Amino acid sequence: MKSFLRLIPVLTLMGAALLTPGCSQPANQPDVEARVNDQLKAGNLDDKVKVDWKKDERAVHLSGKVDSAAEKARAEELAQKAVGTSGRVVNEVAIASVDMGSVDDRIEKQLGRIFEDRTEWDFDGKGVTFDSKEGVVTITGHVESAAVKAKIGERARAVEGVKDVVNDLKVQTSKTTTKRVRK
Repeated sequence: MKSFLRLIPVLTLMGAALLTPGCSQPANQPDVEARVNDQLKAGNLDDKVKVDWKKDERAVHLSGKVDSAAEKARAEELAQKAVGTSGRVVNEVAIASVDMGSVDDRIEKQLGRIFEDRTEWDFDGKGVTFDSKEGVVTITGHVESAAVKAKIGERARAVEGVKDVVNDLKVQTSKTTTKRVRK
């Protein structure tokens, strides 16, 4: 009987060890895109709004064309409900009666002018592009530091007409190495 009582802690630890790997890995997260599509279907917007989950951004991109600003807002609300805290919603849905083309062109030109003087912004700007779609600006290219990436994103957000910013800039540090001097 004593030997059995001594085995109880060992068996408990072994059982806990078997459960630990399962607990340390995230649960199978249901498909975010499918959840958003289900919400849009329930809201009768699935035929107007398309969903694209971008795992690396942890963002759901909504696109398509709706009849009113209320439908656009409703699509975003439904998507946010489905996404919850697992990501964010980027609403690029167009409203049929609103021509955002000229607004998007103005935003892109203004951003180009703002970042024309690269010395002021402490980056070389080679290959940095700004693309505006329905007031959502996507920034792509390479910069020298995370601070420069954040600064560009903040400044883009401040431009009139910009509703959201997707900052896809990649930080590319210089590949210089320093040699150690032995004494």
